[in-house]
Amino acid sequence: MQIQQYTSDQIDTFLLSYQIFVTDLAETAAEWHSLDADERSDYDVDLIQIWSNRLLLGSHFKAGKLTARQANRLATLDRQLLEQSTVMRLCFGFDLSQLLVIFQWGTPLAESVQPLHLEVEPVLLKRMASVFALSPAP
Repeated sequence: MQIQQYTSDQIDTFLLSYQIFVTDLAETAAEWHSLDADERSDYDVDLIQIWSNRLLLGSHFKAGKLTARQANRLATLDRQLLEQSTVMRLCFGFDLSQLLVIFQWGTPLAESVQPLHLEVEPVLLKRMASVFALSPAP
């Protein structure tokens, strides 16, 4: 897949949008039950843009097009996103297994040896186990 080239400033803008989204997730979740349908729809529109940009960031990471600073920032944001997987499920219906797509898109976390602390809803474990059982061993 050939990726469109973006300037370093454009990449930084995508990272900033991702950062704002991830940083605001807990606050969004705290207000979620009181939001009306239109307000939730606005958040959904924002998520579509953020998720599209996240795919683009992953492609650039895999292609070696991110600076070390950008890659570190992406790793930090991906870690924060995954650690808030229950919030993503509450607000946007994304469960942990759906968030793990970032590893296919490209994430510096795939190279990390630092532990990642995740909350996993037990109802997801059966589905995750079946996926892991089908995956070839590394």
